[in-house]
Amino acid sequence: RNSSRVPFTKVQFTASADGPVTIDSVVVERQGQASNDSIAGVMLMNEDGTLIGIEKTLNTYNQAIVGTSFIVPAGTTRTVIIGANMNSSVTSQAGETPSLALISVNTSSTVHGSLPIVGATHTVNNNLTIGSLTALRGSLDPGAGFTKEVGTTNFTFAGIKFTAGSDEDL
Repeated sequence: RNSSRVPFTKVQFTASADGPVTIDSVVVERQGQASNDSIAGVMLMNEDGTLIGIEKTLNTYNQAIVGTSFIVPAGTTRTVIIGANMNSSVTSQAGETPSLALISVNTSSTVHGSLPIVGATHTVNNNLTIGSLTALRGSLDPGAGFTKEVGTTNFTFAGIKFTAGSDEDL
């Protein structure tokens, strides 16, 4: 519940050695035995999870145009991930199994490949509890308002205590 940037579909775009390719955006469709109610929005991400454009909501056709213009340099391959932010309340959608499919690529270049490309199917869960972490001032923290001469050594300037919740190891 309330998961962010959940990866669904990994796609690789390859530009021939003839020149770079500009991808303007992609069209994503929610498929599977699910409603749109569990998905707050879909997005296009780099492999490291950073966004390419902004999150978009699914329309009445279960589709969204996601991503902003990016370039695949000549002779290279770029991997992107179609992901979703899940709604914070999915009680009515528990057990649904959505997937996200790439159904169209908005580019002026020729697209070679079979569409749609469908990635993972995820099961919506409304009672899974994930780990938590609490950070507090540690017992060795000196507090505030200290003045030290330049060159002072062996001085503890901060103390932090991290405590993991009981749901899972962190």
